[in-house]
Amino acid sequence: MNQDQNTSTSVIKSVFTDLFLSFSFISRLPIRLPKINDFDDRIKRIPSYFSLVGYMPGAIYYLTALYEYSLLSKILGLAVGFYLFDLFHFDGLLDMFDGFLNQSSKERRLEIMSKGNVGPFAVFYGMLYVLAFYSLLSYSHPIDFFFSAIFGRQTMVFVLAFSKPAKDKGLGALFFPFKMINVPISLLFTLPLLCFSVPKFIVSLISSLIVAIIVSWVSRRKIGGVTGDVIGGSCLISQIFTLFALFYILK
Repeated sequence: MNQDQNTSTSVIKSVFTDLFLSFSFISRLPIRLPKINDFDDRIKRIPSYFSLVGYMPGAIYYLTALYEYSLLSKILGLAVGFYLFDLFHFDGLLDMFDGFLNQSSKERRLEIMSKGNVGPFAVFYGMLYVLAFYSLLSYSHPIDFFFSAIFGRQTMVFVLAFSKPAKDKGLGALFFPFKMINVPISLLFTLPLLCFSVPKFIVSLISSLIVAIIVSWVSRRKIGGVTGDVIGGSCLISQIFTLFALFYILK
């Protein structure tokens, strides 16, 4: 009996460690992690919880969108949401703009993305992204931000499932070989959204898959696979794409 209890306790602790590692990995939440001896193995399991992380930025943007006519609340909501959750992905998105839009070789694009310098493509399209997201805080239904934030992070899981690493080292390479069990587990965490709207769930899921397929295909052509920047950038691409899809298809 004691052995069974110890086994159950060990499994629960392991699950929570993976969960906390996931939050720590794709957010800026001040989470204190226990000592992890099997980091390389655990890091391959954390995509299972990416969609679950999305509920927190979804809640921030949901509350922000409730006060659509308040300039201060929208600026504050963007600042908090991006600082805690999206700024890390935004950095990857900017590197994608500079690397993918550069007319050069795969090696040169990877070099540009790895340096992280902000070029003209990143400045312009990054600014355009923020303006679009800011405008959608006024035009989208508040609940749409739960769908976009959660499925934005689900997109990262799809991208990993559809792709291969562009480099042998780096953040992106840590997730490979990718464990396909992450896909159904992460999708399981999106199911509560069905309580809000089945049509919105379907549109968001399709949008997430479309973005993941396109990002995977483009990144394979441009740099030979995915990097940490591509994985993070795909989250924000899916986030904005889902918001537009929900607005124009189900308005």
